[in-house]
Amino acid sequence: MNIIATTLKSIIEGQGLTYLRAANPNDLNELVGSYDLSNGVGVYANLPTVNNITYGQTNNVLMEYGVEVYYLKLSTGTDDTATQIDVILDALKPKADGMMDKLNASGIIALSTYIDDYELEAIESINITSEVLSGWKLSFSIPIFRDTFECA
Repeated sequence: MNIIATTLKSIIEGQGLTYLRAANPNDLNELVGSYDLSNGVGVYANLPTVNNITYGQTNNVLMEYGVEVYYLKLSTGTDDTATQIDVILDALKPKADGMMDKLNASGIIALSTYIDDYELEAIESINITSEVLSGWKLSFSIPIFRDTFECA
């Protein structure tokens, strides 16, 4: 597990949620019943993208490490008025917003930089048998200086 996954896991578990790693959130279908999802789940859910910014004078490389984290909670039955989804979104939003503060304070962010923006998108449902996971998809880039190089 790399430092980003380790840090995300620590933050999510510190928020009282179950941490899962899945490249595709639709893969969560198989996990219901295997985990306690009653308090919610934080999922580091994508294969990362990396944008490398090089600084020729210092030979530094700043990696903008793009990730997605899903904050989800299990809802059961039908919810024709979306009341249950609103309750879930309200409960999980402070945790999603809090991820940014915790990451900026974590020590993995490149010195003199910070995560300056992020996108938060409500996810209506990810179908899981007769139950659904609803919540937030959080997208952002983590600036990290690259300190190892594979050069011949």
